[in-house]
Amino acid sequence: MPSTLASFEKEHRFEPARFELSRDWVRGYVVAVEDQAIASLGHVAPPMSLAGLSIRALLDRAALPPGSIHVAQELSFQRSVTIGETLTAKARIASRGERQGWVLMGVAMTVEDSDERPVMEGRATITFPLGPEGGLADG
Repeated sequence: MPSTLASFEKEHRFEPARFELSRDWVRGYVVAVEDQAIASLGHVAPPMSLAGLSIRALLDRAALPPGSIHVAQELSFQRSVTIGETLTAKARIASRGERQGWVLMGVAMTVEDSDERPVMEGRATITFPLGPEGGLADG
């Protein structure tokens, strides 16, 4: 089991995660969202399938702490990605603040192609209660 995000401080950089945007993953994504329009994209992967797989790669390195709430997300895509491409997700803790027993954390992520050109950039904001999981509780 990986560490949780609660154990990391601001500017922590995660080990890059390399993954393939496989046909099976994209097919599963299309079935899950039940959107026939994106089913006809052919060899081009729906952008949000890339986002989902990238976030999963991050969560393989650091799990969400108990009680986490996904507050916000911003994504931008620089180009379309084809099914079967090998990509690398890089992430860091961009911000971390504590207030009234809760942590508010921003995680910045870039996904690059095999030539190290960005294909997706984004930021997610989560909040979770302070507690023993991150070694932050009193007493």
